[in-house]
Amino acid sequence: MSALTKIPRDKERTWFVLTVMTIGILLLIFDSVYDHGWVSAAWWGYGLSAVFLVYALIRKDRLLIHFFVFAVTAGFAELLADKWLVDFTKTLIYPRPEPMLLSSPAYMPFSWTVVLMEVGYIGWLIAKRWGLVIATIGLCVLGAMLVPLYETWAIHAKWWYYVDTPMFWIVPKYVILAEGLLMLSVPYLLMKTENSNTIKVILFGIVEGVVMFVACVIAFYILGKQ
Repeated sequence: MSALTKIPRDKERTWFVLTVMTIGILLLIFDSVYDHGWVSAAWWGYGLSAVFLVYALIRKDRLLIHFFVFAVTAGFAELLADKWLVDFTKTLIYPRPEPMLLSSPAYMPFSWTVVLMEVGYIGWLIAKRWGLVIATIGLCVLGAMLVPLYETWAIHAKWWYYVDTPMFWIVPKYVILAEGLLMLSVPYLLMKTENSNTIKVILFGIVEGVVMFVACVIAFYILGKQ
């Protein structure tokens, strides 16, 4: 019997997610120092997404597989929000040239996959232990707190940058609000995906993509205009 099979599934999964999250943060810090640009962003998004998927498939972890399908679907649906920020507000700038999907880097759906897998799993754990209301509030606060760090590292790494909008340090105020708002629906939707079929999981991911768009619009009109 392998060492992994001796560990309870929930505990093993939790340690795995937290480990990947820690590695992801360390890689972000490293990239922010050496500013390798979009290439490092692509490796971060594709690589960590692949780690989540491979682990879920090898361990036959139905929960993580559902979460992955949800997260990658939401990541692709988020491209519409990105396009609005790039083309309409003109506050979000991606360096060129690099492979693009609509107005976003090709890696962007997978970067969102990583973020939603990590933060979303924490929200799911909180919901299981303390209920959906606490998880919703907690994830909103957590998202708003993590954004300045994540965005600061990404900007220093030359993954993207912002112009012509009120800033908190080098991070737009509206982005902080938007990230908090879009996390409000994540615990509920992940709870729904847990025992749903694949079609419903995909639909929940699309719903989250719509929430992302709405959150960006609301946040921009509240805090994004100069």
